[in-house]
Amino acid sequence: MKIFTAEGIILNTVDFGNANRVVTLYTKDSGKLEVNAYDCRKSRSPIAGAIQMFNRISAEISEGAQVDSIRDANVLEFYDNLRTDIERMSYAAIFFEVVNKMTLPKIFESGIYDLLIDALDALNKKNPQIAALIAIAQFMEFTGFQLNFKNCVHCDKKIVGNASLSFDDGGAVCEICSHGAVKGYEYPTQLRSTVENFLNFDWHNDKPVNFSARQVKAAEKIFFDYVQNVLSKELNSIKFLRQTQL
Repeated sequence: MKIFTAEGIILNTVDFGNANRVVTLYTKDSGKLEVNAYDCRKSRSPIAGAIQMFNRISAEISEGAQVDSIRDANVLEFYDNLRTDIERMSYAAIFFEVVNKMTLPKIFESGIYDLLIDALDALNKKNPQIAALIAIAQFMEFTGFQLNFKNCVHCDKKIVGNASLSFDDGGAVCEICSHGAVKGYEYPTQLRSTVENFLNFDWHNDKPVNFSARQVKAAEKIFFDYVQNVLSKELNSIKFLRQTQL
């Protein structure tokens, strides 16, 4: 039986049985892992506090014939505001559900773990809506599912001025080519600038970036609709956010 230690962020947990939990970790070195935490829901379990959504943990994992299991876990980072602020928790849950559903187990993709760390810190301390949208935009770049936002997908010319955005066509469509595109979203200059700022955002630069609330709202609709279009299903986390906003 091989035992190894993994640093990871808890993307999701699902309870099963009377006291057990399936834990989905995105690890620093091995990508996404799904492991069982037996008896972790018992009041005297030594790992009960560590096995919580959004925690960054160090876990001792035992390899099994069918499924791996957590033997021990210690919290490395606890994001307290994500527990007490419903808006922060909701936006963090959306980003985590996107990552969970769009990554495969045990396939490491460079940059995703660092993005999770950066996004969690911003979600915990800064504007959670903007942090989640930037994180989703940059994650889609890592996975290769991103739309083409800069050049027309039909003529390949750089977008200048107003345009449209089509999921079916794969991205931006200039006004000249719009007659041959599947009808999509309005993509004016201001929105394009906002999206490009999302994609180029440097998490470690403390210089403030001002975003228009109107353009952020428009970008949110596009990114939320797009990830659900890619996954061909409505995300529970997005549904929950909408309910909290009623």
